[in-house]
Amino acid sequence: MKKIVTLTANPALDIYSEVEKVEPEVKMRSESPKKDPGGGGVNISRVLHRLGQPNKAIYTCGGFTGDIFAKLLDDEHINHEPFTVKNDLRQNFGVFENSTGELYRFGFPGAELEESEATALLEKLEKSLDDTDFLVASGSLPPGAGTNFYAKVARIAQEKKVKFILDTSGKALAEGLEQGAYLVKPNLDELQDLTGQKAETEEHRKEMLQKILDNYPVEVVVHSLGPGGAFLATKNGIKHFPAPKVKASSSIGAGDSMVAGIVYSLANKKSLEEAVLFGLACGSATLISPGTELLKKEDAERLYKELRETQKQLSK
Repeated sequence: MKKIVTLTANPALDIYSEVEKVEPEVKMRSESPKKDPGGGGVNISRVLHRLGQPNKAIYTCGGFTGDIFAKLLDDEHINHEPFTVKNDLRQNFGVFENSTGELYRFGFPGAELEESEATALLEKLEKSLDDTDFLVASGSLPPGAGTNFYAKVARIAQEKKVKFILDTSGKALAEGLEQGAYLVKPNLDELQDLTGQKAETEEHRKEMLQKILDNYPVEVVVHSLGPGGAFLATKNGIKHFPAPKVKASSSIGAGDSMVAGIVYSLANKKSLEEAVLFGLACGSATLISPGTELLKKEDAERLYKELRETQKQLSK
């Protein structure tokens, strides 16, 4: 079985609650809070575990919030390897307004990662990649990590001959791609940042995806379109895949679930096309889950089956 490692440099303890109505200057009575371990790579590991795929999550962890975070991962039986840092693990907050169905999300910055800690984290990662097939680095970077942090991760993956999957944004994404990756999953904002262009039409997006393939050492670009599905771009061309039609409950963790579905499929020797379809199914399965709850495996498999039938009809 293929070995997968995820890396989360800036995890977050996600806190979620519900109120009837969000109002200024009013003490709003909310439901009991729900706490979940979050952050890109950690969420990917949690989804992979739900899909039955063994993996290991490496992440920074400090302070009392870090203790709570690690305990929550233990409760889910996640194979995790925390890297202890001096500062507290950050928190994120989400509140659902029952009267309107709107979700409000507040993301706090991570505490600063000292230079010595960033170096030691990379050393720990390198030692953890023996016999690894896929390394998935996902999420934002904490202050102090440096925008070239993922470029350093990419070099380690290359030295270890590991397929590197990167899902981040801004300068960290651009510098990581300059070093190289097997697969990246930019959304619209990230695609525009990478190319310095505005995506005004579908054809324009395809041109921008081709520009990424031409300008960076990357093999696969999966461009997520939200409800519009995704584009798969490789040297063999660019193909569009529709997303399943679902009634969204919460977008929290949907993008991470898509990445998890893709790497799960690739680790189980599925084609890139099948991987994108299953990634879309996993993202949509999380969309229909309330609050910070991630997907249920049976929902992902059902939606994947529907997507495959749709693809068969479109190919006729």
